[in-house]
Amino acid sequence: MNKPTLLMASRRQLTVWLTVVISLIGLSLVAIVYLDKSLYLFFNRHLDYYKFNAAELKDSNWLYNLITAESSLVVFVGFVLLAVVVSRRLVVSKKLLIMFSCYQVVWLLGINYFKLLLKYFFGRCVPSICFLPDVALLTNQYGFVWLSKLSGFASFPSGHCTFMSFCLFWVAVLNSKLKFFIVTVFILLFCGLVIFNYHFLSDCLAGTALGLFWGGLSYWLWCFIMQHYELGYK
Repeated sequence: MNKPTLLMASRRQLTVWLTVVISLIGLSLVAIVYLDKSLYLFFNRHLDYYKFNAAELKDSNWLYNLITAESSLVVFVGFVLLAVVVSRRLVVSKKLLIMFSCYQVVWLLGINYFKLLLKYFFGRCVPSICFLPDVALLTNQYGFVWLSKLSGFASFPSGHCTFMSFCLFWVAVLNSKLKFFIVTVFILLFCGLVIFNYHFLSDCLAGTALGLFWGGLSYWLWCFIMQHYELGYK
């Protein structure tokens, strides 16, 4: 199989990649200052009108908990990435398939721990408690308590958007037939997290930026490894 044209493709891709990541970070900052609170209050009024309570649903439905858990999303991402490389014949041996699987596990673990570090550093409260009187006294006007270990202060960035955008980057750059499905799942996930007040808009934008950034790093490093060892890779 042909090896990836890393030097030719990466210059164009790198420009787009960095532009998107930086733009998402900028949009996240705008959302923090101008949009998060107003969107939360708008959707919260409508959720109250339709008698929707996310906390009660989470406590009472094990299937809902399983589907929405970050660990389930990580497993889903892993299976999608394996399906992509197998269906497009991007691996030509069992050795390479095992190598790719281990590579993705390492990067998914890495992004998980880095995401947790960011959540601890920013210490932002989740929307459901952010504007309670007692909590508001602990935070600044945007809901951040730096280096907080308090329960419920781990909203920024969104882990779900981080993992899903990591998957989205790989699926898009490998031009998989699954990319439209993954885009649809990502949009539904992103909108659902904001509409049902699981996350602020800025949390999801920041998580998307992190996932795309991590995805880009992992992809170009993989291309470099494939070229260096002259393994079959398209």
